[in-house]
Amino acid sequence: MTEREHDLTAQQMLEAQQALDVAAFNGILSLAIVLRKRNLLSSAETRSLQDIMSKPLALPGNSDNPVVQDAQQNLDQLFALLIDRR
Repeated sequence: MTEREHDLTAQQMLEAQQALDVAAFNGILSLAIVLRKRNLLSSAETRSLQDIMSKPLALPGNSDNPVVQDAQQNLDQLFALLIDRR
């Protein structure tokens, strides 16, 4: 590939980053669901995973962003279901 093939607009970069974030988010949660179903991930470990995923969302530059707030709320709801699932 040449350098020109990677010249992306700011919008394309944002969309790519969002797609990668969603893919990682979905993968982590899917893995956590499987581990919980198999009793290989405790409630405490699940809460710890939630904390780790939530920390970047709580940073001062992020926490007041409405999109980040929505993501945090969704994350909290999904982990609440995951923790209750046993």
